[in-house]
Amino acid sequence: MHQPAPQPVLVPRGTACPPSRSFPQQQQRPRPASREMASSPPGCSRVGRGSSFLTPRSCDVSAQNRANSDALERILEKPKLVVVEEPKDRGMRFRYECEGRSAGSILGASSTETNKTQPTIEIQGLIDHIKRVTVTVSLVTKDLPHRPHPHCLVGKDCPNGSGICVVSFSPHSSRRHSFANLGIQCVRRKELDLSLQKRRSQNIDPFQTGHTKGIEDMDMNAVRLCFQCDLEWDDGRKDSLSPVVSSPIYDKKATTTSQLKITCLNQYKGSCTGKTEIYMLCDKVQKDDIEILFRHGSWKANGEFAQTDVHRQIAIVFKTPPYQDQDITDEVEVSLCLRRISDQMESDPITFTYLPHNPDPYEVKRKTRIKTDVAFREKSCVAVASAPGAESSFQFSQPPPIMPPIDRLCAAQSDAPAPMEVFNEALDSNINPDALFSCLMDIPGVLEMLSSTDMNAPMAPLYDNNFNPNFNQNFNENFSGYSDREFNVLFHENQTSQSEPQENPDSVVQVKTEEML
Repeated sequence: MHQPAPQPVLVPRGTACPPSRSFPQQQQRPRPASREMASSPPGCSRVGRGSSFLTPRSCDVSAQNRANSDALERILEKPKLVVVEEPKDRGMRFRYECEGRSAGSILGASSTETNKTQPTIEIQGLIDHIKRVTVTVSLVTKDLPHRPHPHCLVGKDCPNGSGICVVSFSPHSSRRHSFANLGIQCVRRKELDLSLQKRRSQNIDPFQTGHTKGIEDMDMNAVRLCFQCDLEWDDGRKDSLSPVVSSPIYDKKATTTSQLKITCLNQYKGSCTGKTEIYMLCDKVQKDDIEILFRHGSWKANGEFAQTDVHRQIAIVFKTPPYQDQDITDEVEVSLCLRRISDQMESDPITFTYLPHNPDPYEVKRKTRIKTDVAFREKSCVAVASAPGAESSFQFSQPPPIMPPIDRLCAAQSDAPAPMEVFNEALDSNINPDALFSCLMDIPGVLEMLSSTDMNAPMAPLYDNNFNPNFNQNFNENFSGYSDREFNVLFHENQTSQSEPQENPDSVVQVKTEEML
């Protein structure tokens, strides 16, 4: 009698497999096993088509799924490591061990003079079942792939000579940890391979690069901090979080990575037409890895200089580029900065002023005009000082006035000024000769002089220009035998002797005034 097929039974996932049922075996003659039965794995019975009974193989798959779901839940519950305070990119100098001093301390990016900070990490996420956290810090290269760097970390949390930093803390007391007194120590070039071998022995290779490449392409002036975090759970399990790297840290004093700084310029203004020669003092730069950038809004241009214009890495002589608008009427301020070509790092900008175009920037025309005016004034002053007066420009030297004997006598009478004034007035006025003679007769001493004068003696010409009033005319010597030269010498000697004061009182003519009479 044919029995009906049993109905399938559904069971929840993860329950134990039901006991296998035995079916009555019909007596049949044996037949060869089929290819499908031969290929069936041991331990699992083959179920015919349409049968829905669970087999041991299906139980193993369900158990594996449960294990995978548990692992997924643990992954989702894992915390993550985050760098909340990045290191300062150019805050310290890499020092060698032979310098015999501390390597310094890596500062945080937000560190100031009054508030010092350090690189800080934080454990974020669920930490209920985490017992302890261990963080290993090492140096890796700046560029991808991040390989172990030969430089070493030194500080209080760094085992002596290890080159790495290891800290352990409980996340329940504090999720954050700051790395204080952590410095970077340089390795000499001949010791680079030895330092990398030490990293391999410590199993320090966060990104599994395999140490396949050499050190030729490594940047020795830039590193990154790499944080590897190991978690210890309450049940004793241990997990590792993905490694996290910080921002690059550059050697403060290296010319290829140092911070750019403009110290001063010899002038901060120039023409809008450009070509103004500027002398710039700055911190150390590489002559083949530097450029000078001018900016104003959307306009930008580079200063003109060659590699030979970079002097001792601290001075640059360049020419300003022309401004975009050559017809400006007011001053325009633009920003000027240094920029490194390799990493596009820029210095703090300073202000440069473009001036309107001046056709005579050195004021040559004005100075020439002033010089010409000064020269003309000097010539005028010299001409006026050397020229004769206006009154004597066209006058010839006049001979001394000829005084007749009567006038000379009147001039000698110093004690009788009143009659002289009357006499002078008589000469200047138009009077008749009779009145003039009467006036002369009234003068005391005139009659005595006329009576003592030899009327027959020769008189000097009235209009002789060389007449000397002191010349003695009472001489009887004949001068016809003298030449002109001898006569002039004799005349001058006589004139000199007559001009000397006479000591003989008899030769002095005494004139009595009216009061004396």
